[in-house]
Amino acid sequence: MSLLVLAASALLAAPAPAARPADHVFVVMLDGTRPDFLRRARAPVIHRMAIEGTTFLQAETTYPSQTRVAFVSLPTGSHPGSHGIVGGDEIKDASWKNLETGDNDPIAAQVLVARPTFFEEATAAGLTSVYAAMKGYELVGAKGATWTINGKLTLDKTAYAARYAPETGGSQELALWYKESLSRQLLDQTLAIVRERRPNLVVINLGSADYVAHTWGPSSAQYMQTIEFMDGLVGELAAELGRLGMLQRTAFVFSADHGFSDVDPTRIIAPAGDATRQPAAEDKRHTLDPLAARGIEHFVTNTGGASMGVYVRDKSRVADAAGLLRREPWVESIYCEPVAAGCDRTLTSLHSYFAGRSPDLMVDLDDDAALNFPQPGQHGTHRLTDMRIPLVFSGAGVARGGLGGKASLVDVAPTVLRLLGLPGVVLQPDGRVLEEALAR
Repeated sequence: MSLLVLAASALLAAPAPAARPADHVFVVMLDGTRPDFLRRARAPVIHRMAIEGTTFLQAETTYPSQTRVAFVSLPTGSHPGSHGIVGGDEIKDASWKNLETGDNDPIAAQVLVARPTFFEEATAAGLTSVYAAMKGYELVGAKGATWTINGKLTLDKTAYAARYAPETGGSQELALWYKESLSRQLLDQTLAIVRERRPNLVVINLGSADYVAHTWGPSSAQYMQTIEFMDGLVGELAAELGRLGMLQRTAFVFSADHGFSDVDPTRIIAPAGDATRQPAAEDKRHTLDPLAARGIEHFVTNTGGASMGVYVRDKSRVADAAGLLRREPWVESIYCEPVAAGCDRTLTSLHSYFAGRSPDLMVDLDDDAALNFPQPGQHGTHRLTDMRIPLVFSGAGVARGGLGGKASLVDVAPTVLRLLGLPGVVLQPDGRVLEEALAR
């Protein structure tokens, strides 16, 4: 009898499980939004939420600073050297075979991701989640998500076709409206799930600013206008959560996958073919003339428009390839593993080397050139304009009025799990919990 009493007393004395700081976390990704432009924009909603929450002033994305890479780093909390999605549309494996990385079937490509996601952690704990992808291929990182939205399939086809067009029907205004409308549509589709299902974790990629910056450049008036438009969408999101009775128990994260650089769109490296021209222009997007002229078999993959991955078939010629590219005036930096190649840094030091998949060379272009396409805005490099991203936490469970310094996109996943009261036993992040963002 006394043992039972003692056991009961111990149970009564044990602390109750801590309530989770937030019942819902919304990670709102403002694709391609530079933090310096967001700071200067008329964005009263995000600015107010930043004041009421915690902002990191020196947050950076992962390298290469490219959407596909970042949208796997975000849910895994890991660098490309850990999760294995290392760059553009195509990856060459060790046998020189192309690995499809999600343009056509992002769900099938999830097998390439070598780290678990915070969606899987949430599912294991009985929570639900949504990943709403503007471009579709972000869903390579959606392993474990309860519901997904592939914007490539669900958004208006006319607007989607105009996402990089500087004019539609002879009108810049209509082209801009189409780009902005894609974010509104994706938010509407996401809110339809939120109203019905009340998910605990939501990731949405509002991608309009990325399309605008590629089309007109980040210094354009259209870019700032689009950032301000998306601030209005954030206001609508918060208002709807208020109507649903969810707002007080919701934490928000605002960030981006990369920044942007203004580049010279008249100097095109490895130009893509244009089938609309007569005669059709040759497609040279996967070829570099200096290497081809020396008989070096290689393959170029686009990692943001200002950076490229270069696979070299004969590994004994990697140093030769690096030396030849070093002579080109449009080359800013070269990163690789072989010491003999004399690269600026190793891919390992950038947390970007994944054996059997990483390009032999990562090449950042000078801002006087663009890769493949004549677009005045590009990204992908290790320059601060491309690497710096906004990072704001606000709402339930978040410290008010906080300012932080250095942080990384890979810190978001473990911090989100802490906000949801989850222990982080499934996730294997490279990042850390941003304790300074959490309410005490």
